[in-house]
Amino acid sequence: MATEEIDMSYWDVSWGEFNEDKNSSIFCESHPHIVNSHGIWEVMTFKRGMNFWEYPLPNLEILIFSTFFIWRLLDISFNKIGLRVPRFTYMMIAGIILGQTCHFSNKSWIHDIFFPDDNRPKVAETLGAFGFVLYWFLKGVTMDAELPFRTEKRSSVIGFITVIIPLICGSLTFRYRERRGDSSILRMEYRLIIFLQSISAFTSIDTLLKDLQIKHSEFGRIALSGAMVTDMLAFGVTFFNAIYYEKLYGFMQTVGFCLFVVVMICVVRPAMYWVIKQTPEGRPVKDFYLYSIFGIAFACFTFFNKVIHLFGPAGSFVFGLTVPNGYPLGTTLIQKFESFNLGSILPLFGSLTMMQVDLLRLFKESGDLIRMEGQIYEVISFILLVNTTKFVVTTITAYAFKMPLRDSFALALVLSNKGIFELAYYTYAVELKLIRPEVFTILAAYTLLNSIFIPMLLELVHDPTKRFRCYRKRNLGILKDGAALQCLMCVYRPDHITSMTDLLETFSPSQDSPMACNILHLVELVGQANPMFISHQLQKPEPGSTSLSDNVIISFRGFQRQFFEYTSLDIFTSVSVSQHMHEDICWLALSRSLSLIVLPFHRTWSVDRSTVISNDDNLRMLNVNVLRRAPCSVGIFVYRKPIVESHMAKSHSKICLIFNGGKDDREALAITNRMRLTEKRTRLTIIRFIPKSSEMDNDEWEQQQSINLKESVTSIVGSNIKENDAKVTYIDKAVSDGSETSRILRAMANDYDLFIVGSGSGIGTEATSGISEWTEFNELGPIGDLLASHEYPSSASVLVVQKQVYIHHTKSQRRKSF
Repeated sequence: MATEEIDMSYWDVSWGEFNEDKNSSIFCESHPHIVNSHGIWEVMTFKRGMNFWEYPLPNLEILIFSTFFIWRLLDISFNKIGLRVPRFTYMMIAGIILGQTCHFSNKSWIHDIFFPDDNRPKVAETLGAFGFVLYWFLKGVTMDAELPFRTEKRSSVIGFITVIIPLICGSLTFRYRERRGDSSILRMEYRLIIFLQSISAFTSIDTLLKDLQIKHSEFGRIALSGAMVTDMLAFGVTFFNAIYYEKLYGFMQTVGFCLFVVVMICVVRPAMYWVIKQTPEGRPVKDFYLYSIFGIAFACFTFFNKVIHLFGPAGSFVFGLTVPNGYPLGTTLIQKFESFNLGSILPLFGSLTMMQVDLLRLFKESGDLIRMEGQIYEVISFILLVNTTKFVVTTITAYAFKMPLRDSFALALVLSNKGIFELAYYTYAVELKLIRPEVFTILAAYTLLNSIFIPMLLELVHDPTKRFRCYRKRNLGILKDGAALQCLMCVYRPDHITSMTDLLETFSPSQDSPMACNILHLVELVGQANPMFISHQLQKPEPGSTSLSDNVIISFRGFQRQFFEYTSLDIFTSVSVSQHMHEDICWLALSRSLSLIVLPFHRTWSVDRSTVISNDDNLRMLNVNVLRRAPCSVGIFVYRKPIVESHMAKSHSKICLIFNGGKDDREALAITNRMRLTEKRTRLTIIRFIPKSSEMDNDEWEQQQSINLKESVTSIVGSNIKENDAKVTYIDKAVSDGSETSRILRAMANDYDLFIVGSGSGIGTEATSGISEWTEFNELGPIGDLLASHEYPSSASVLVVQKQVYIHHTKSQRRKSF
C-alpha cells in the first residue's frame, strides 16, 4: 500500500520522531534572524518587511491569546449555566472553532496566521508539545506512587476486568471482520483502537475527577485506583506486544524500561525524600532543587523517546511518580508550574491538535454512518462496541462488590472517559504513520464528544456533594478483638492539647487494645500565604527555629512514651482557611482508613464554671461540617476536668454510658468497651431510659421488662463484658418525659468523671420529650446538649458520639455496604 502524505506537526518538529524514507514527506524549517516585528510602521513607513503576524514571536502571541480567550470564555459560560466539563475539553473546542473559521477562506489573513503555508518555524506547536510533557509530569507528581500497593481487592478487580474483557471482545471482533475481508481499517489501526478504548488512562480520569471536584472522595479513590491498575496493565500489554511482534528489539525495550524503573525507585525516590528532609518545616523548597527536578523530567522524556523508543511523555510521567506528593515538594512544584502551564501553554496543544480535524469531511461521510457502511461506520461501530462492553462489565463488577447501582453506573462512566492522553497518543501514532489522517479525524472527534457528554451524564447519576461518603463501614463496632483503634485527634487551640491527651490516656493502650493515633493541628490561614499540610514525620524544624506545632508535638510524643509498645503516632499540621478545614480532616480520615475522629467542643468554661472563656463559632461550624461529611465515626469532646488522675495511683475512672439502643449509642458502647478493656481501674455504669406506662408502678414495670439491659449490651459487645463483672453496673430508669430524664441526670451529676452518649440517643422517645425543643447545640443531640450545657451542675467531661453517616435514597443504595 502506498504511503500517504501526512501534514507534519509538532511531534516531528520538536522531537524528531518522524522517520524519513523515500515515500515520506520532508519538512524543511528555517530560522530567520529576526523573530519579532518592528511594529505597524515597518510596512507603512519603509515599505518592506512582512506582516507582523508572519514573525514567529507575534504569531505565537496571537495563538496563545486566541486559544486562551476562547477556552476561558467557554469555561465561564458553561459554568454560569451549571455545566461542568473538564478544562481540556474547552481547549479542544477552541481548536475546532479556530480550525473551521480558518477553513472558510484559504487566502484570508486568518488562515495565514493559523495555517501558514511557508517554512516558518513551528514555535507554537513546539511549545504545545512542551506543555503536554510538563502536564504529564505534574500529573505524576500529584499521584501517590504507593497507591497501587494499597489498592483494595475491589479496585484491583474492577481495573483488571474493565481492561481485559474489552480487549478480548475487541480482538475477537477484529478477527471476525478480518476473515470477512471487507475491512477498510488497517490492522495497526484496529490494534490501536482496541488498546486505547480498553484502558482508562490515569491522567484523563484524574483530570475529570479534579474538574468535577470529586477527586478526594471514596468514589474518586476507587476510580483512580482502578485507572492506575489499567495503566499498569497497559504497560504490560505494550511490552508483551513489543516482545511478541518485534522479538529482540522489543525485549531490549522492556529491559530498558525495567532498568529505568529500578533507578527511579532505588536512587531517585530516596533522593526526593532527602530533599524534603533538607527543607525546614514551614520553609519553601529551594529553587535549585525545583529546577533540577524540572530538568530531569525532560531528560527522562528524551531517554524514553530516543533511547528505548517509547512514548516520550511516559518517561516524564514515571519520573513524576517518584516525587512524593503533597507538601512541601509536590505541592510546591504544582503551585509553581501548573497554573502557568494550564493557562498558557497546554491550550496550544489541545487547540492546535484539534485544528487538524477535518469536520467537513466528517459531515460528508455522515450519510455512510446512517447507511451503516464506509470507513466512518466501521470505526464508530467498533469504538462503540468496545466501550459498551467496557461500560457493562464495569457496572456489573462494581455492583457485585456492593456498590450502589447509581454509583456503579457513575464509575463505569468515569472509566469510559477519554481525554488528553488518548488525543496525544493518536497524534503520536499519526506521526509514526501508524494511523491515517482520516482515521485520526474520526478518533479525535469521538474523543471530543466523549469528553463533553461523559461529564453531563455523570452529573445526572452521581451527587458530588457526598464526596466523603464511604462504601464500607468505618467504625469501632466492626473492629475485631485485638485490632488497633485508628483515630484522629484534632487540636484547634493550645488548651485542646490537654483535653485530647487526657482522653487518649483514658483508652490506656494495651496489648489487647492497641492504638494508631493521628494528631492534626489545625491552624487558621491568615494573610496571603499558601495553604500547607505538613507531615512532622518527614519534615523537621530548622535548627534554632520555633515550629507553630512544637507544643502539640512535645505533648503527644510524651503520651506515646507512656504507651510506646502499643501506640503508633503520626502528627500533622494543616494551615488552611476555616471554611475548608473540615475537608482536610475528612480527607485525612478517608486516606488513612480511620475509624474515629475526635473534635474539641467549641465552648469552654472557667474552672468554677461561672463564666464562658471562649465560644468559637468557627470551630462550631467546623464540627458541624465534619459531622455531615465524615467517612467514619465522630466524637465531640466537652472537656471540664481530667478523666484520669495520674497522680493518684489507686483512683478509679468513673465512666457513665447512656445507652438507649440507637446506632449512635451502639458506637458509644463500642468506645466505652475499648476504655474498659484496658488494665486501668475503670468503673463503668450503663444507664438506659425506657418509657413507662402510667398504669404501672416502678416495681411492676421492672418485672415486665422482656429484654434485660445486661443481656442487650452483652449481645452487642460479645463476651468482653462478663455476666458477673463487678466493675460494670447496669441501671434501667423508667421515664415518662424529658423532665424526668433531666432530673435523673442532674441527681448523678457529680458521681462520674466522664459521660458518654450517642448524639441520636433517645430521639423520638419519651426520654427526650420536652427537652428536644430546647436544644441549644443540635450537633450534640438532646441528651448530649443537656450534659454539656452551662446549667448542668457537673464538672464531668462529656463525649458525644455519632456513628458514620450513610445516605442512601434508592433501593439499590440500601444494599449492605461492602
